[in-house]
Amino acid sequence: MDLSLIRHPVLVANGEDDRMLPTRASFGLAHRLKNASRRICPDAGHGGVFPHHEQFAPHVLELLR
Repeated sequence: MDLSLIRHPVLVANGEDDRMLPTRASFGLAHRLKNASRRICPDAGHGGVFPHHEQFAPHVLELLR
């Protein structure tokens, strides 16, 4: 699949210490998506958005506007 064809805004979120999807993979994914922004949750693993929801939620809300 050619990800560059996706034109909608996309938020790529990853935990800094994610063992299932290393942070470097999220950089590559965000690079292939034209309208992607990336948020890395510090000191978090896979699902890092849950313990850091207060910092993460505003980025999601901005994407949805």
